[in-house]
Amino acid sequence: MKFKYLIIDDEPFARKLIYSHTSKIEGLELVAECSHAIEANNYLQKHAIDLLFLDIQMPEMTGLQLMDTLRRPPAVIITTAHRDFAPEAFTIDAIDYLLKPIAFERLLKAVNKFFNSRQSQSSPVSLANEFIYVKADRKMNKILVSDILYVESLDDYVKIHQLNSILMVKENISQLEEKLSKYLFVRIHRSFLVSSKVIKSISAEGVEVGNKVLPFGRAFKNGAMALLGIDQK
Repeated sequence: MKFKYLIIDDEPFARKLIYSHTSKIEGLELVAECSHAIEANNYLQKHAIDLLFLDIQMPEMTGLQLMDTLRRPPAVIITTAHRDFAPEAFTIDAIDYLLKPIAFERLLKAVNKFFNSRQSQSSPVSLANEFIYVKADRKMNKILVSDILYVESLDDYVKIHQLNSILMVKENISQLEEKLSKYLFVRIHRSFLVSSKVIKSISAEGVEVGNKVLPFGRAFKNGAMALLGIDQK
């Protein structure tokens, strides 16, 4: 398996040097280079990426501003000529902070950190005994995550569709998304949050779950497809 990566830097020489280094490392595949953050943002809306090599100081939008716009950002290794941004870089959970000019050994160390982080995440979370608490009927209800098929928003309430029942909950869908995203639930529409484990098929019409097809929302489709690992070429 190769991890897909993107180089984002406004300096052609910097992009060339990063590629020269990364091309020597097994397990990485360059999918694109972007010369500014807006170009990168447009690319990331349509493609699933594992790792960014990201410059900070760029015209129009900085690398840190780009990261703030992404709902589910990829892993990132900062590549910059400036030391001063290190504190901000680690607020976005950057894997490493590389100062230009970047030596191969230093970049290799950063990439190995990325590989190690992915290896530790490779064992999927078992849902067998995982649960969340939700507010319904004036009490906090404990429900098994593995029983949840999808969540449907109804203004200030949501319906939690489970294997054998439906629970009406006094929370909004964004609150449920925050609780469930680590269990591979994907927001496909402003009104729908779906467990990726129960998706039977995906089409232009939407996502098939059980005997229902739940629609994609225009604003959510690209991000959802990226989270599901589907490259829209």
